[in-house]
Amino acid sequence: MIIQKVLNHNAAVVSDDKEEKVAIGSGIAFHKKKNDKINPEQVEKLFVLHHEESNPFADLLASASHEDTTFVQEIMSWLEVDQLMNFNNQTYALLFDHFIHLMKRLREGKRIDNYLLQEIKTLYSDSFQIAEKAGNKLSNNTGFSISQDEIGFLAMHLYAAGKKKTSPQLIQKHTETLNLMVTTMEEDLNTIFPRHTIAYEGLVSHLHVTVKAAEYDEDLMKAPGEMIEMMRNGYPDSYRAAKKAVSVLKNQYGLTIPEDESIYIAMHVQRLMSRGWTDESKD
Repeated sequence: MIIQKVLNHNAAVVSDDKEEKVAIGSGIAFHKKKNDKINPEQVEKLFVLHHEESNPFADLLASASHEDTTFVQEIMSWLEVDQLMNFNNQTYALLFDHFIHLMKRLREGKRIDNYLLQEIKTLYSDSFQIAEKAGNKLSNNTGFSISQDEIGFLAMHLYAAGKKKTSPQLIQKHTETLNLMVTTMEEDLNTIFPRHTIAYEGLVSHLHVTVKAAEYDEDLMKAPGEMIEMMRNGYPDSYRAAKKAVSVLKNQYGLTIPEDESIYIAMHVQRLMSRGWTDESKD
């Protein structure tokens, strides 16, 4: 491998098999210059450059400090080795970019709010736990405290990295869809559902499955006739709110689910509205 351009101490554009690529590895470009050789065994990641368009990842590596890129490489390695995560080049670059910009926000004192935080904790709990560990490592490295809002966004990136045919943007859109359904029902009922409860987690988890089924055009279980009558007649407010959320899903996103599904959603809503469940806090 021959260096074409040094990006920082840990990254360089190289010529490899007659292709230009971005090579990443700890200290591989330290005290190196154009036309110097790089030992391929020291390269940890290799990305092909496409000349028909600019390469934002190469630009990121060129603009980031070697201290930051060194730390991000270390945390990415920790995710792969200790947390058994497997990144392709695209997900690696996206997550690398997220860490670099997260550290920049921390230094500049910028704070971002994450109104999807509780839904993220519920739907992507494993990724959230890993994100908290990564956040602790980042906090120890930078000396800055990392908010739960930032942990939530990082969790979405980690969850997307472990899934095929998805991205952080699609994960966020899906989570926003669930949040819209929840707020639609809250507005209809003139209430705020208690977030830190098992009942709320049940509602969000059910909406997650429902929306996924609609996205992939999968069949859902039909509600028994007696259950439909019980919810319509016994709990009309919860049923009405659920129907409205289903209507919003269709109008806003073009997703259709069976009318029976409103019954199951209404059952979760009624559980939240019933006396006793609102105080069922989680540790």
